[in-house]
Amino acid sequence: MKKLSSYFVIAFLSFGVLAIIWAGYSLGTTTYDFWKNGVEKQAKVISLDHSSGSAKGGNSYYYNLEIDDQIMIENFPYKLTENSSYSVLYLEGKKKAILGHSGNNIFEIYTAQIGSKFMALLTIAIFIFMPYGCYKMYSELLPRKDDLWRN
Repeated sequence: MKKLSSYFVIAFLSFGVLAIIWAGYSLGTTTYDFWKNGVEKQAKVISLDHSSGSAKGGNSYYYNLEIDDQIMIENFPYKLTENSSYSVLYLEGKKKAILGHSGNNIFEIYTAQIGSKFMALLTIAIFIFMPYGCYKMYSELLPRKDDLWRN
């Protein structure tokens, strides 16, 4: 039973590492798409559709936007003024928009996606130090996989 539990711990940590890698890849490719293929357009905020929040204070605000005579719902991590126009980067194929303009650099686009510079720097730090952490975790766990549950 201890051996099975040890393998469960290693599998659980491995799936966590894969989830973080997937999140980094997804954020990176979406940011790159906005940077290379994003078209600057004017979006008019029609109304607030709804908002959602978490217990730790992270809020998302979903707005009805009008872009090129098409109405879409898009979420933002901050409040926007209704009946105002904002410059957005728009991906035609994915029908996604973020606040920004065509002169933004890749970090500004990433910051607009995440919500703040602090969170953008924090996630970048996690993705940079993750390979070292994974290496240390596996180098410590795998040689002692049968002894993980001993005191």
